[in-house]
Order: sequence, then structure tokens, then C-alpha cells
Amino acid sequence: MTILMAVSLGFFFVTATTFTSLGYVLFTMVAELGWSQAAAGASFALLGLTCGLGSPLAPLLMKWVGSRLTLTIGGLVLASGFLLASVVQGLGLFFVATALMGVGFSLIATSPGVYLIATWLPERSSRLIGFYFMAGAAGGIAGPLIVKTIVTLSGSWRTHWMAMGIAAIGLAILFFATIRDAVRVESAEQVKRAAHGRPAVTEASPWTARQALLSPSFLTIALALLVVQTVITTMHSVLVAHVASFGMGSDLGAWAMSLLALSGTLAKGFTGELSERFDPKSLTVIGLVPMTVAILMLCVVSAPAWAMVASVVLGIGWGLTWVATHILLLRYFGSSIAGEVTAMATASTTFAVLGPLTAGWIADTTGSFVPVFAVFAGMLVLATVTTIFLMRAPKLPDPVNADAARPDGDAAPALAIAD
Repeated sequence: MTILMAVSLGFFFVTATTFTSLGYVLFTMVAELGWSQAAAGASFALLGLTCGLGSPLAPLLMKWVGSRLTLTIGGLVLASGFLLASVVQGLGLFFVATALMGVGFSLIATSPGVYLIATWLPERSSRLIGFYFMAGAAGGIAGPLIVKTIVTLSGSWRTHWMAMGIAAIGLAILFFATIRDAVRVESAEQVKRAAHGRPAVTEASPWTARQALLSPSFLTIALALLVVQTVITTMHSVLVAHVASFGMGSDLGAWAMSLLALSGTLAKGFTGELSERFDPKSLTVIGLVPMTVAILMLCVVSAPAWAMVASVVLGIGWGLTWVATHILLLRYFGSSIAGEVTAMATASTTFAVLGPLTAGWIADTTGSFVPVFAVFAGMLVLATVTTIFLMRAPKLPDPVNADAARPDGDAAPALAIAD
């Protein structure tokens, strides 16, 4: 249980201090340093890009140096990014800082944590992994409020980054003192299988990964995930600034960010159970509709109260769509290739990092984020229409051809007891 608490705290911390709270810190930094909204969006995009590109690094490091040093290094890299951010004067150094934050995030969550839980506590892994993801989601709720408190009390965003850097060093020390592998990591694929809930032996899928990735069903799911991730990533970047443009300051923007995270967390928690009763495709559509409504609300409302309502509605739609689409991947293509198809679907969302950059440029040009929201509403409508008309259970491939295309040695590597 010590390991569970340590990795859960790590997930809480990285979520609270990066994506969900960076928008608030950027708002104060932009005002003081005179940066453009495009520059702020670029730093947010760089955080997302390095986090995505750095995700394969964690399994490799776990193979080379073990989980304890991997998470410890992650904490130190994260701390270096925070401490560097506390002394920046120009954009170049801040870009380096956000890149370090992204790499640190990927070394701490989520693959290392899920792998450790799955191998240390296999009998209760499903329930405990749910707790782990809940801890991460709670970080999204608490993060903006923590930043708001520190900046308000200290009057400086630099104090916030310094405090987070010191806390990250403490987290690294905690990892070094508590983390130990239950089994030796022999390959990166071993970590990926555990991280996607795949046991050593799974029922063979009639699909090969290549056939699944080229199917219209997968491409439709990937499109929906890309649109949703683009909207959410951009909202994390601009929501505080948009609410502040109503003339009420940035504090309400922090509350809007927390409400977005809270409603998204609760919706994700309910969607798993709802998917056992209702078609996940229907839940995907039901999730996309309130997201569209929320974005349209942000296009027309100018009162903070309505922005709060829109944040809650957006979070509910986000949670429904995100979980339902991942369940569809499992149901359509089977558990034995779930890791591959989920990884590729997630990789497709990397393009979402262009959202904050584009939003910042448009805001600098037009003086408002409303044109961005209008484009997002159109993208969500497109995703809704394609989901309704194109997303359906794919026709099973020819078993003979599927067997011929499947590479030998697909079995998972054996797990060796750690020393």
C-alpha cells in the first residue's frame, strides 16, 4: 500500500502542477512579462508535445535502471523545470522549463504507476488502478486553486514555481525511499501490457494491429479523441484568460478550471458503469453534444456565472466521450491488441498541442478567443456527425488472412522475480 500511496501522490502532483494549473500561472506571467497570447499558447503546446513524445521513455528507463530510479529521475527533472521557470525572464528559457516539465510528467505518470500497481497488487489491481486515476483527476481539481492561493498570498508567480520545485524534490526523495519492483522489467512491452490491463496470456484477437488501425471504426474513434483532446487542451490554456476578459480578474478563472476538472472526473467515474448498460457509441454521441453546447455558450456569454456553467457542462461531455471511446476500442478489437490500438489512438491526439498555439495567435490578432471557440464548435459537430454515421462495429477480418498477418512471438515476455 505504501507504493500505491506514493505513485498516487505522484500522479496527483504532476496533474495539479502542470496541465490543469499552467493556464492560471501563464495569465499572471503574460501580464508581468509582456508576452503575447501566442507565446503563452506555444509554451503550453510544448508541454503537451514533450509529455507525449516522452511517454515511451518511461518503459525504457524502467527496463534499464528500474522503476525506483525512473520515478526518482522524473521527480528531479520535474523539479528542474519548476525551478528554472521561477527565474525566467525570456521565452526561450521558459520553453526549456516547460519541456522539462513535460518529460518529468511522462516519467512519473501514468505507465510507471499502473505497472507497479498491476504487479505488486494483481488481485486488486482493477480497483486500485481506479483509485490511482482518481488521485490524478483530483490533482486537476486542486491544482488551479493551489496556484491561486500561492500567487494571491505571495503576490508572485515566481514563488509558486519555487514552491513546486521544492515539493518535486521532496517527491523524488519519497520515490527513492518507497518504490521497488515486484518483478524485473525485461522489456518496454511488458510495461505497456500491464499499463493497459493486459495479463500475460490474453484471448487472441481476430484482428492484427495493422488491420485495426486501418479500419474506418478506428479512424472515426481517433478523430473523436483528437477533437476532444484539442478542445480540452486548449481550454486548459485559455479558460482563465477568457474568464478574466469579463472584467472580474483571474480568480474566477481558477474556479472555472477546477469545475471543469471536477465534472470531468465525476463523469469519467460514472461512464464505466453506464457502458455496461448502454451502447458506448451512444454515450460518445451524448458526450459530444454537451461539449458542443458548452463551447457555443462560451462564444456568446459574457457573465462569469454562465462561464462556470459552461465549464461544468464541458467537463461532463469530456468525461463521457473520453471513457466511452476507449471502451469502444476494447470491444471492437479485443484485449490482446488493446495496447497497440490505444497507444496509436493516443498518439493521434498529439496534434492537439496545436490548439493552444493557434488560439493564442488568434487572440493576439482579434483580441478574443471567441473565433477559436466557434471553430471548436464546428469540429465537435463534425466529430458528432461522423460518430453517428460512420462509427459501427467493424466487420471481422478473414481469419486466415489475420493469422497469416500476425507476427510470430506476439506473446508477452515472461516476468522475472526481481532481486
